[in-house]
Amino acid sequence: MIDAGTILEVTRNLIGNTEPYGDSAIDRERTQNLDKLIYIIDELLYDVEKVAFNKDRYEGSMRTMGEKAHKALNNYWNWLEGYLRGEEE
Repeated sequence: MIDAGTILEVTRNLIGNTEPYGDSAIDRERTQNLDKLIYIIDELLYDVEKVAFNKDRYEGSMRTMGEKAHKALNNYWNWLEGYLRGEEE
């Protein structure tokens, strides 16, 4: 099984740089890379959300995974809420 760090590294390499550079020609490509990154994040969050729906299941393994996914979504929510209020760490 491939570890999460390797998957992240490969994904970042496939997407390309997303940091603004200040040159319109370079930033045009980086904007396209950012669009790819946003799409992937949207899809992955949707995948986590689907698992979170299992948090109240009676099957132990399904409930455990659902609770873990639900907790992760709550953590993302709290982080984003703080970030949007200007309280980022």
